[in-house]
Amino acid sequence: NAILFQSGAALIAAESGAALDELIADLRLCPDAVIHVEGHTDTDGDAQQNLGLSVARAEAVVNALIEKGVDPRRFYAVGYGETQPIADNATSAGKRLNRRIVVTVTDEHF
Repeated sequence: NAILFQSGAALIAAESGAALDELIADLRLCPDAVIHVEGHTDTDGDAQQNLGLSVARAEAVVNALIEKGVDPRRFYAVGYGETQPIADNATSAGKRLNRRIVVTVTDEHF
């Protein structure tokens, strides 16, 4: 959960730079694999807006990886909004964990 976002925003937090660099290094190990990037939010705000925000967050990560040279044909971005929490949304720490990106390298190749 090293790629983090501010509440209500699709801007990648500055402290996520090292995580993005590490992810790029990992993706170079499987240069033809398709990559799924999932966006997730906490429960603050409207559920429909959170769904849109989760898509924007996934796309922000994809765009950051493309800007660093990863082939754009490799990506599939999807948002799940607040529907798949991994922590308690009643606490600020839990909300921070729920504002996340999940990256899956698939067996598919382009």
